[in-house]
Amino acid sequence: MLAHWENSWGLLMTTQDVVTIAVAVVVPVVTAAAGVVSLLIQDRRVRRSRDGRRQLVFEDATRQVAFAAEWWKAKQLTAANPEALQDPTAVANGWLDEASARVTAAEQPNLGEDPHVSVSRLLLLYRFRRRSAKAIRISFYAVLSLMNFTVLSIVFDKTTRENTASWVAILVLSGMVALLLRFWAVSADSTVAR
Repeated sequence: MLAHWENSWGLLMTTQDVVTIAVAVVVPVVTAAAGVVSLLIQDRRVRRSRDGRRQLVFEDATRQVAFAAEWWKAKQLTAANPEALQDPTAVANGWLDEASARVTAAEQPNLGEDPHVSVSRLLLLYRFRRRSAKAIRISFYAVLSLMNFTVLSIVFDKTTRENTASWVAILVLSGMVALLLRFWAVSADSTVAR
């Protein structure tokens, strides 16, 4: 009798309904996880490129110091008197100071970078500098709203659960579009920073 009452009121969920609701919940979670993974990969690439630039600066400074030392030795061998070494001394000291300044600058941490994954970075809730990036961010939010509306429709409306394949396709497509818009907004805003 209880099963008849639940079935007549539409409260009994079928296996297809459970699968549809599970997919409706899993797609946004997978999209968010993909966003977090992409942020982690992006941070790793930035760190590696920063470390690579630092290493190049150190190697270049080492070569410059070695050249200055060899050049200074050559000037000492060719100088006729000690007064002739005053100008080469100033030049060599300038080269050494320049190499030291570049190494010091390479060792300074970049304060503008945010090294951790946060909700504000994931959802683009920070200030953008370019109008095009702001417009792309608005499109990103519109697609996220479409995803939320689709999930709520699947969960609470029995008629949408009957067209499972089309609703899941809408969710997957909107998740991919949201990720692409997010990457596009970040790259459009980061071109100004470069």
